[in-house]
Amino acid sequence: MNILAIDTGQAACSVALWRDGAVVAHRMLPMPKGHAEALVPMIEEVQAEADFAFDDLDAFAVTVGPGTFTGLRVGMATARGLALASAKPLIGVTTLEAIAWPARAEANEGTAIAAVFDARRNEIYLQCFARDGSALTEPGLVSLGALAAHVPDRELLCVGTGAGLLHDHSEKAGRESALSTASPLPDARVVAEIAATREPEPGKLPGPLYLRAPDAKLPKAPLGAPQAPLP
Repeated sequence: MNILAIDTGQAACSVALWRDGAVVAHRMLPMPKGHAEALVPMIEEVQAEADFAFDDLDAFAVTVGPGTFTGLRVGMATARGLALASAKPLIGVTTLEAIAWPARAEANEGTAIAAVFDARRNEIYLQCFARDGSALTEPGLVSLGALAAHVPDRELLCVGTGAGLLHDHSEKAGRESALSTASPLPDARVVAEIAATREPEPGKLPGPLYLRAPDAKLPKAPLGAPQAPLP
């Protein structure tokens, strides 16, 4: 299976080509912003290195969130455009799945892998997974004061930019937890590997998983002015 995977969901931008069971070309740069300028050149570099045409692909894959509003829009818009133009399926992978997947190598039987992003404002994006990669909880925006209701009653292996926050709160609550050595950011190599385990659904485009409304707000229209239609 040949898959071109893209991630722009968090503070990095990456592209990878999965071919016949392995990643054969990959680019990744840490960046809190600037994904729009970096993504297309990265795709072109991966395409030149692996020598493929979009028609050679079986599917595209992209991270759908949670993440930064602008970053997610860049990745999803690019992936959707490529998928539609080449009539190929697009597979969505959450950023939480992408950071939990490599941590499975460190997890014990019965451990819950807690994928965590720091969402600021004393909140985290959180989802827990079993060692086989299956979801134990739904992804959510969770207050640090309400963690007990959102994590399984078992040992936790914390991974992600919010791993330290969850680990500290777990220890204070007397819960057993550990910090993973896996990367705290999603990587297109992992996105491609996860996507390769899934059956593509032709004609179905995944939607974004925001979990929180964007901080930027549209200005209010003057009284009596016509209202813009909802997107």
